[in-house]
Amino acid sequence: MPNDTIEIRLRRVFSQVLGLPEETVDDATAPDNTAQWDSLTHLRLVMAVEEEFGVTIPAEQIMDMISFKIARLMVEEQAAS
Repeated sequence: MPNDTIEIRLRRVFSQVLGLPEETVDDATAPDNTAQWDSLTHLRLVMAVEEEFGVTIPAEQIMDMISFKIARLMVEEQAAS
């Protein structure tokens, strides 16, 4: 799966869950700068990412998914294995 496909799909997921325009979602998108990203939304993001990519984010990594960039790296890592 090409990385650009992962990034495009992941951007779409973040956009839908956070209610943001896709073009505003980038590597810097994080709870610190996104008012909509609270603890409940974080869990919705995790579930949406898992569903979209058919992956399971290990429980110990869920709280580490603190930005779009980290989420992308997690999905890319799982896609490569």
